[in-house]
Amino acid sequence: MILVVGATGQLGSLVVRHLREGGRPVRAMVREPAAAQDLAATGAELLTADLRRAETLDAALTGVRIVVATANVVAPTHPGDTSAALDAGYRELVSRARDHGIRRFVLASIPTGPLDDVVPVARSKRRLERLLADSGIPYLALQLPPFTEVWLALVGSSLPVRGEARSNLARPYRFLRGYRRLTGRTVERHGLMLAPGPASGRHAFISIHDVARLMTAAVDEDTICGRVPVGGPEILSWKDVAEIFGEVLGRRVRVVGTPAAAFAVAQRLLAPFAPSVSDIMGLERLMATTETPWASTDVSNRLGVTGLRTVRQVLQEKVTEPAGVGG
Repeated sequence: MILVVGATGQLGSLVVRHLREGGRPVRAMVREPAAAQDLAATGAELLTADLRRAETLDAALTGVRIVVATANVVAPTHPGDTSAALDAGYRELVSRARDHGIRRFVLASIPTGPLDDVVPVARSKRRLERLLADSGIPYLALQLPPFTEVWLALVGSSLPVRGEARSNLARPYRFLRGYRRLTGRTVERHGLMLAPGPASGRHAFISIHDVARLMTAAVDEDTICGRVPVGGPEILSWKDVAEIFGEVLGRRVRVVGTPAAAFAVAQRLLAPFAPSVSDIMGLERLMATTETPWASTDVSNRLGVTGLRTVRQVLQEKVTEPAGVGG
């Protein structure tokens, strides 16, 4: 049995679907089964549990051999979804996973960088990676670059979320919804792409669907362990992305960059009274400061995953989707 933690998120739900398509027994850890009937329809077992409720985790782990973890609190949907609560929950999960004899733990992580100690999302990932390393559980932390369907929407486009089930950007989170109402179509309407950092910032963007394929393959490929940086099929600057948007949309698109310092100030000022928004500013600060300029052909080939989709391929597929579908 494979337990997917974060099964109702955009990435977690795709992992559930890929595992079930491969005929694998899957237990989807959910907080509200009524809202996860699409996952039940795949044949996955729904089990009500919560990282914030330690007493529910033993039942979730019983009979499980492999854990796939994608849960995060970047866009919180419930009261109490905080970085501190997530860290505490993962500590309990790893401790109990060790007691249950879990033989492999696959984690969706992010690249190591100089801001790990000051950006809550990164700090949480590093803590969890250290917990896993100290636990003795064989684990693989895929350190992933920006997701095409997420970050290319956050810079001002509705195109990347078209057709996406359970999009992270469609969560009932007030700040995110307000931000998307203001900026969600600046690329299409005004030809402006609102990038974190300079237009020259480079990333190996990867489709979230390909990430799900990689994580599914990582369940069985136990020769790859530890922290492994992963990238998409190409390395692009934000300026390159703007040019691709322009080609797909048939209009000129230019980059308007926001300096990392602006996000750093917002992160600090918002922390006392809007911690979840402060965390998002921290993530934007991370994106504005760091790059992910590496290819992943070696890792993907070792996992048997080929044909990673380029940014152009993703956007060209999305442009044929009806506007407003997904997200």
